[in-house]
Amino acid sequence: MPKLQQINITSFRNLRSVSLLPGGGINLIHGANGSGKTSLLEAISVLAHGRSFRTHKYRPLVNEGEREFTLFAVLEDEGSAVSHKLGVTRQLQGDVNIRLDGQSVKTSAELAHQLPLLTMNTNSFQLLEGSSKYRRQFFDWLVFHVKHDFKSVWKDYVRCVKHRNSLLRRGKISTGELQPWDREVARLGHALEDMRAEIFEAFHPFFQNIVSSFPFNKADESPVVLAYHSGWKDDVPFEKQLQEHLERDIKLGYTNIGSHRSDLKITRNKAPATEMLSRGQQKSVILSLFLAEAGLFQQMTNRKALFLLDDLPAELDSENMQIVGKAIKAMESQVFVTAIAKDAIIEPWDLKDEEQLQMFHVKHGEIQVSPLTTH
Repeated sequence: MPKLQQINITSFRNLRSVSLLPGGGINLIHGANGSGKTSLLEAISVLAHGRSFRTHKYRPLVNEGEREFTLFAVLEDEGSAVSHKLGVTRQLQGDVNIRLDGQSVKTSAELAHQLPLLTMNTNSFQLLEGSSKYRRQFFDWLVFHVKHDFKSVWKDYVRCVKHRNSLLRRGKISTGELQPWDREVARLGHALEDMRAEIFEAFHPFFQNIVSSFPFNKADESPVVLAYHSGWKDDVPFEKQLQEHLERDIKLGYTNIGSHRSDLKITRNKAPATEMLSRGQQKSVILSLFLAEAGLFQQMTNRKALFLLDDLPAELDSENMQIVGKAIKAMESQVFVTAIAKDAIIEPWDLKDEEQLQMFHVKHGEIQVSPLTTH
């Protein structure tokens, strides 16, 4: 697993000039609200994905008065002496330059493979509250990393659906025109769902094992239930359903069934989890999803995901924090976790020495190594 050995940040949000040497395990970033804790995680996300997890706009990322931001990292492969140098520069007008070991990187997939990253923050509540798009993106992260054909099949599927949609918007179309596209959409859709279904079968027990460790899910007779639904009815061939839905699709102007409509359903007492669980319980479920994904990723690829956990203690009591800490430490992944008060992490996670923990204090956009004390 590549681990971040060095991070240099220049003119990124309120971080004007920052250099840090993170530890290979848990890195705790603490400080007041607005100090720059989340900006540090955001910078790591840009290094790993080429984009921010907070905004699709690039101008807010450049420090006021500057023309560009620059991010640089040294990645070290665990268990070997091999290291990689990764750099991202983005100018105010939008031009971006991403380089890995001196070579230009053209796609985000190259970055994602190099630095498998899982980010949990306030946006992660969209996994329960948001549309199916958020749950597909979350789950497809795992399928992408495990099934190497997934990206190309998904790309071809999206292209075919877009072409079918353009025909639908014409209104008057012949069966002969549409049939080849229906056949191809169905073929690619089945290939995608076969990959997703295989991964979900392995993912489900990981999730159930973790979510059952939280008190609210052990004491109650109605446990949280996770189910996968493909984007069409299982008992009727996909291509036939495309034909049966043709009239409706023409009215809508787009293809309303398929792999682009698949979903993870998370329920309790047959009702959506958001209707049955408190905010803290919802966060425990979301953490279970992330921990299960990281665990299965590690088992299937023999690699470890890197975690970004923003404001983790919010909504979680000490007992639930202990459960999360135990699971995180067992994975032995590199973790960047933020908190206002450092004791909110140190005490429930029982972190006692520098081999387990590296601490950084953030104040007014400056980051300094923080001594390991609980008082």
